[in-house]
Amino acid sequence: MLAPERHCIALLTLLFALAEALAAEPPVAQDIAFINARVLTMNEPEALDGQTVIVRDGRVHAIGPTTELPPGPEDRVIDAGGRTLMPGLAEMHAHVPVPQGPNQPPGYTQDVLMLWVANGVTLARGMLGHPLHLELRDQLERHEILGPRLITSGPSFSGQSVDHLAAAAHRVAAQAEAGYDFLKIHPGLSREQYDAIVAAADAADIRLAGHVPVDVGLPRALHAGQETIDHLDGYIHVLAQDLDEHEAAAHAFFGAALTPHADREAIVAAAAETRNSGAAVVPTETLFENFLAAVEDFDALRERPENVYLPPALKAAYMARLAHAGAMADSLGDFVALRKEIIGALHRAGVPILLGADSPQIMNVPGFATHRELEAMVASGLSPFAALASGTVAPARFYGAEGRYGSIVPGADADLILLREDPLEDIRHTRSIDGVMVRGRWLERDFLDAELKRIRQRYAALQHE
Repeated sequence: MLAPERHCIALLTLLFALAEALAAEPPVAQDIAFINARVLTMNEPEALDGQTVIVRDGRVHAIGPTTELPPGPEDRVIDAGGRTLMPGLAEMHAHVPVPQGPNQPPGYTQDVLMLWVANGVTLARGMLGHPLHLELRDQLERHEILGPRLITSGPSFSGQSVDHLAAAAHRVAAQAEAGYDFLKIHPGLSREQYDAIVAAADAADIRLAGHVPVDVGLPRALHAGQETIDHLDGYIHVLAQDLDEHEAAAHAFFGAALTPHADREAIVAAAAETRNSGAAVVPTETLFENFLAAVEDFDALRERPENVYLPPALKAAYMARLAHAGAMADSLGDFVALRKEIIGALHRAGVPILLGADSPQIMNVPGFATHRELEAMVASGLSPFAALASGTVAPARFYGAEGRYGSIVPGADADLILLREDPLEDIRHTRSIDGVMVRGRWLERDFLDAELKRIRQRYAALQHE
């Protein structure tokens, strides 16, 4: 006879296994013709009305006026009825869970992949890599698992993971040989360690992305060819006057406490330097808005509707972290406002802005946070079209994959979202999803709703265990 505690654990394990077994089988690729669609190709800022988009073998086969482009005899016809068809979105600062991670239930990786897809995310750039992600990347590409296309870093380089220069060079070479797409930089590296990583990366022909360690600084990271600056890391430090006098503030929470010492006149020069370097920026603005929301209305943040898609233990851990945000109350509002000024200046300077919400991360629910990030980009001065571009054609251009994904053109992978409402009129309309296509696999609203319900019910059961 099992003890009550063990009996409960065994029952929960059985329920999790049953929930996974009952997950709907994802549809296979079909030849589909979307007719009477308002098509936002993302190669031009205006949508095209009355269009047909034909998908065959997982790719966009043809696009043209519905009156001139008839579906083929074997095509499944979906009448868009004037709804907007646009490319799938990118989450360019993603954290792909690994099995048995802290505060997460069994099956959480699959849940996150589904939450991304259900919200129209068809490309994810994993920013905290793991050896398991290499196989996951291939499984996603082969459609053995339903989820976004994956670009992944290796395990990160930080002050904790790099203890001497030879180890840094060896770690770079090993990750390049293993087949990771890029290297992830975390805080805590010395300038000497960073330079050793850069030299080894150049030799191995692999790029760097992520944070800017305080001892390295933004100018060095840009000069070294770091391909993306995530979280706007390092920008406040460049703007801060008398930085040497505020060393403690420089090392605390992205330099937020440096905001009163920031010289806004220096923003234009920092933006120009970024443009000239060729780097892109992934702001992850929603992460910082969550900290500000915790100060302004902690209860409202805790009760957001999408929080039902957070495992209870993970949500509790997030809220415990945010409970200390009040200590930064004096600087957070001005810090977030300054960040939006910087994002707007970078965009005006021609720096590629890549959409990334840092999900799943502190109260950033996978997929749902991507729509919040789009709203934050518009609030930072980007037009709705420019915000959409940051999550579609801009990542494709940045990675030399224009025409493969990120736009609706013949030959592109058929990663599509069908929206009830026009996102060019209101960026919040990206939430009005009627269906998502993942490289030719059409996921209807009923399928997405059933998968979302399955996740909600699993987490609700955990809440009441």
